[in-house]
Order: sequence, then C-alpha cells, then structure tokens
Amino acid sequence: MQRSTVTTVDRYEIDESGVTLYCRLDNGFVAADFKYPEAAEGGGDAAAVRDRPVSLVFLNPSTFRFEFAANPEAGPTESLNDLDESAIAADVDLDVTETDGTLVVESAALRVSIGLREWSFSVERRDGTPLLEEQRADVDVHGESRVDPLGFTESVRNDGPRRIERTGTAFSLGPDEHLYGFGEKFTDFDKRGQQLTAWTVEPLGTETENAYKNVPFHLSSRGFGLLVDTTARVEYDLGATSTASATVDVADDTLSFVFFDGPSFADVIEEYTAFTGRSARPPKWSFGVWMSRLGYESREHLESVATRLREEEIPCDVIHLDPFWMREFRSTDLEWDTEQFPDPAGMIDWLDDRDFHLSLWEHPYVPVGSAAFETGVEEGYFLRDSTGKPYVMDDLCQGDYAGAIVDFTDPDAAAWWQAKHRRLLEMGVDVFKTDYGEGVPADAVFANGLTGRTMHNRYPFLYNRTVYEAIEETNGEDEALVWGRSAWTGSQRFPMYWGGDAQTSFHGMASALRGGLGMSMSGFPFWSHDVGGFRGTPDEAVYVRWAQFGLLSSHTRCHGTTPREPWAFGEEAVRIFKKYARLRYRLLPYLYTLAERATRTGLPVVRPLVLEYQDDPRTYDVDLQYLLGESLLIAPVFERSGEVSVYLPAGDDWVDFWTGEHYAGGQTLHRETDLEEMPVFVRANSIVPMGEATETVEAGTPADVTLRITPDGLGSVATETTFYDEDADELVGLEATLDGTSLELTVDTGSRSDLFTAEARNVESPPETVVVNGEQSERVAASPEPGSWAYDEGTLLVNLA
Repeated sequence: MQRSTVTTVDRYEIDESGVTLYCRLDNGFVAADFKYPEAAEGGGDAAAVRDRPVSLVFLNPSTFRFEFAANPEAGPTESLNDLDESAIAADVDLDVTETDGTLVVESAALRVSIGLREWSFSVERRDGTPLLEEQRADVDVHGESRVDPLGFTESVRNDGPRRIERTGTAFSLGPDEHLYGFGEKFTDFDKRGQQLTAWTVEPLGTETENAYKNVPFHLSSRGFGLLVDTTARVEYDLGATSTASATVDVADDTLSFVFFDGPSFADVIEEYTAFTGRSARPPKWSFGVWMSRLGYESREHLESVATRLREEEIPCDVIHLDPFWMREFRSTDLEWDTEQFPDPAGMIDWLDDRDFHLSLWEHPYVPVGSAAFETGVEEGYFLRDSTGKPYVMDDLCQGDYAGAIVDFTDPDAAAWWQAKHRRLLEMGVDVFKTDYGEGVPADAVFANGLTGRTMHNRYPFLYNRTVYEAIEETNGEDEALVWGRSAWTGSQRFPMYWGGDAQTSFHGMASALRGGLGMSMSGFPFWSHDVGGFRGTPDEAVYVRWAQFGLLSSHTRCHGTTPREPWAFGEEAVRIFKKYARLRYRLLPYLYTLAERATRTGLPVVRPLVLEYQDDPRTYDVDLQYLLGESLLIAPVFERSGEVSVYLPAGDDWVDFWTGEHYAGGQTLHRETDLEEMPVFVRANSIVPMGEATETVEAGTPADVTLRITPDGLGSVATETTFYDEDADELVGLEATLDGTSLELTVDTGSRSDLFTAEARNVESPPETVVVNGEQSERVAASPEPGSWAYDEGTLLVNLA
C-alpha cells in the first residue's frame, strides 16, 4: 500500500460560496508530478499537472462542506445520503485573502486558514477560538509521522496498476477534547482513545464497538460537529494510536465531510438533523409498554398473555409477535401460519377490543423454497452476485437456512415488498419490527449498478424507509412507525430503533444505555432496548433494575429469548414493574411534548448530561445516568448491592422525586437503594406536565394535566416550558414565577387553560396572591375549583381554569 499526501497548492479558484484548491502530492512515485501528454510534450503548462482538487463550500456562515477528490477525472462524487442543503442554507458573505502563503476564508462566524506553500488546514471562530486543525506535527523522536495527513492510499494490482483504496486525513486533538456520537457504539460514551469502524454488522452482543447503527457523525467538546458524508466504510482512530491525533479514513476515492459549528451541542444537533432529516413524531400509543418475547408461538399463547396483562392491571399497549407468526422455513415470506394463528383478522379484532396494538417481526431476507423467493427470482427483486444470478447465501435467514436479499434500489422490488405489508396493515397490523439489514455482502450488485462496498451501510436506510412508507401510506403519517435494528446517516427519519441483542446482565444493561446515549448524540431522538436483555434468563434483580430504566426511556419493550412478562420474576417484580409503568403513563404528557419538540429541533428524549450541561466538565464522561428531557434526571442501578452514585450537574438545584429533598448541583450522591428504588431527581425551577396513571395510552389531549412546579432551594421559581396540546396540534407556552409574596402563572393566550392544575411542593408558606393569566385567583381551604387555589402543608394547588 502506498500513501500519497497533499503537500502544496498550485492554484485556487474563488466563487461566492467558497474556494477550490488544486493540490500537488508527494508519494514517492514519479507519478506524483504526472502530466497529461500535451504538457509532457511542451504544449501545456503547470496547470496540466494532475492536481487533486480540494473544495470548501459554505452552506451558511457556520457550516461548510470540505471535499478532497483523489480521482477527479472519474467525475463528481454524488452523495448517496439523502441530505437537504436547502434546510440549512443561508446567505454567506465570504472574505478571501492571501497573505504570506496562507489563504484565509472568513464568513460571519468562521475563519478557515489554508497553507498554500506547505499544505495546512485549520478552522477557528472569528473570536479566535480554535476548533479544528489538520494534524501535521505529530511525529516521534525520529521525526517520523505517527498519522497520515490529507491524502489517499493505493494498492498495487497485478504488479502494475494501482487503485485508490482509501482517502483520509488527521486532526489534532486538544489535551482536554472529548468526542461523542458515532451512532450506537456500546463502548464508553466519550469516544476519545478508541478505534471505531463505521460498518454495519451483527455484533453478536453489545460489549464491543461493533454496532448495528453506525453514523459517521460526531460532536467535539470544542462545540462543533462533523459528518463524514459517505456510505462507504469509515475507520476512526480517536487518539488510540497517538493521544495527540484523530484520524478518519474512508474506503473510497473521495473524502467529504460537513462541518457544523454550534457552539452548543443543541445548536449542532438542530442543524445536523435539519440537514440529514428530522424524525417524525411516533404515534402516541407507541409510548406505552410493549410486551414481547422470542416468542409467542400460537394465538392461544398470545391471547393468554394479553388476558393476564389486563387481569394483573399491568399497563401495556402493544403486543409483538416474533418469527412464529410465519410458517416454519418460510420467514420472511410475510404470510401467516394459520395453523398456529388461525383467523388472524379475528385475532387482531380480539386484541383491538382489549386496546392492544399488534407488532409483527420481519427481516429483508427471503428464504429459498418459499413462493416469495420464486417470485423474487423470476422478477429480479434480489441482490445479484457477479454473474448476474440472485445472491443466495446459507445461514442468512432466521432459522439458519438459505435465502436472498431484497434489493430496495429497484423500485419494483420495493413496491412488491410494500404490497406484502399493505395487505397485513389493512388487516389491522399496526407496526413491523424491521430486524436485521446488516448482511449485505461487499461484492453484491444492486439494481442501481453499485456494489455492497458502497451500499452495505446505506441498505438499512432503504429497508426501513420502504417499510415505514408502506405504513405511512396505509395507516396515515400520524400512525407510521417501525421498530428497527440497523441504521445509518439519516435513518432517524423513520422512527424508531432498539438496541439489539444485549446480554441478560448488568453489563448488558449498561451497554444498552451507552449505545443509546451515542444515538442521542447522533440525531436519533427515539430509541429503546430489550428490558431484561435478549439471550437467556435474567435474574430478578437484573430484570427489575432494567425495567426501572426501560420504563423511563423514550420507548419501552420487554423482550428476550425467555419470558419477559413481570410475573415470570415473582410478585415483588410485578409490584415494582407496575409502580414504574404507572409513573411512565403519568409522564406521558411530558414525554409526548418532548416527542413533538424533537420533530422540530432534533433534540432527543433521552439526553446525556453533557448535552444539557456542556460547560460542566464533570458531565463529560457520565454514561450511566441520563436526563429524560431537560427536567428529570434518572440514575439506573447497575449493582446487585443496590449501591449507586449520582452526579447532580452544577448550575441547578435538584429535588429527589420520591422524597422532595433538595440538593445543590455540582455534587455526587452515594446511595444504597433497595430493589424498589431507582434514584430520580427533578431539576429545580422546572415545570413537568403530568397526567393520570392509566392501563393504556389515551388518544387526544388529556382532560386533566397537572403542572408539577419545582421551586429551587430558596423556594423561588422563574421558568417557562411548553406543553403539546394534541387536539389543537400546537405547543402551548407555560410560564411560572414564584417568589415570597406571589405566584404568577401564564398560559399562551387563546390556549385551553382549563386543562391545567398547577402543583408546587415544598413551598414553605402560602403566597399572598396567585395570578393566572393576569387575573387574581381566590384562595380556598381545599380542592380548588376553577379560578381558585389552596395551600396545605407545603403544597400549593392552583386550578387554572
């Protein structure tokens, strides 16, 4: 393998959005200065040297695309990711100057400096804050470079011709720089010091960096984000080889990345998700509990579980069927096994009468021997091998038998697959678990002419989009949802995704959280995991602790190879499960509001502490607790002993959800908890809308919403938030101000104040006045009616109607 490195800039061209630089290489070969024939014969000039272009294009003042083309004569590289530049485009006034061999390109927000005589590249804010710098100074004591700067790598073929295998570059790492994102990686949340590969695989567990959901996007604690715009394999070395450097290598002849400046993580995520696509809001019922296992093997089995859930009064909205809903050796032909599941339409009606939604399992691999396989072969719906035949592989399908992979780049194949779903949706099925999608061989050929080398990572996007759109077209956009396993850049547009096959252990539970937090920082606002872990049987402690965590996640599903219904773990497990499930359903007004906000901002429901507290260095590596929205801090328990340490971020006071005790931020609490207790804290000076505990999710805006107002340690409140009014389809603004003498509450003019009761706890004494929307409210002894308020033993209640 031979590395060629950019050394100098021969010339450059300026236009209104950026610059294009034509660069000379140093690679040790004579070909480094290769000239076209007319130049070699004296008929050309220096411009005829085979320079490689680097382009810098600003999309708005704080966002630009950088692209290095190692093979420019092959034509421009079109992005295969569905990106929307118009969503973030803004006018840019650039100032381009050359001084002492350095080209400086300045927008209103950024300054990019490029070395011309000796190539260099750096980005800083206009105030001089350094952000990104290509690494050229990382050398050992012998002067040998530890990393490869901007350039490409070639392999020699047949002892002669060379082919470009990879392009890449290196960036310097600040001494205290931290890196987040990269999709669903199950390793430590802060990825500095790690080596990562963005190549979608079946990781066979959740203890390594191998992942189902790879997203070549990351955030730096310096306040910027960087998306490598490719579908090819990407390899990162994030300070593992040298603590001074991070490298990016792409298995392609073009290196393209998009740089987003914040400076806040929230700003970057909002811009990034506008560019790659925002998630739609999942249907409201999907925020209820999902019950599943591998699997319910008959209609009788499914109905017995559904019946017991209602008898035990365990909140639940969705029941999922894994492979057994199809015939043996026929998964996935998307045809019912009517011997095990007679009259499936009648069964769906039976579930509907009991307020259950039905989810069905699938994968995009069609088994040999099925009628669907024969149709796919005849119509050419499958990926092909190099001979043009369907690419058939053993051990591809569930059940370890041979099959072929549906080619979703073929519009006819996608329509065929959607038609098979549409028939099931019209029967009453609500959602599909889109399992697998990671198995595309690198040498498979797609209908669009590309191979798996380029399309392997792109395939999960196409797969989930195809199924999602079938649901959207049949059931309506408000009801569209998949439960996917594999993903790539932009897959967040088709919610939602779960964390795959975690081990049934506290380690598996921790990995599920770490992987999910990586998803949160990669543009995915909704994600879930298998409560209890997947393979094997968790003990009671693992199951209960996982249920507490899972029931306060974005979405909740109990699933595994053995029973995951709470009664399988004893009476105490049932009692604790119901306690946290009821809390989840009480929090649905808060969760659904977060979901609506996510569709507008891209901000996740489950948030790492550093996302909200970017300026608190003690949050940088916290990955075993999280924020649910901006107001609730959740600290799952990962020790059998019940011991847990909880860091309360600086800058806010915090209140124990269970006891009401106040704590100052910036400290770590060490707790010994019994099995029933998982630490939950409320951020002081916040408003959390809550409803009544129900067994199923109720459609529409709740008739009664309690605004839980949490004062700070001084008993004061000055805060605002929003509430999603589903019936009106609008975010309602809410404001609260409480001091020693008065409480003032404001609901957006024209909104339905009659929905709300405000409840403030730990108020030392009653206020002198309570004002609602400018009108003074009357104090009563208890149970306030519309237009009145009451105070009793530290609790202030206000009826806003």
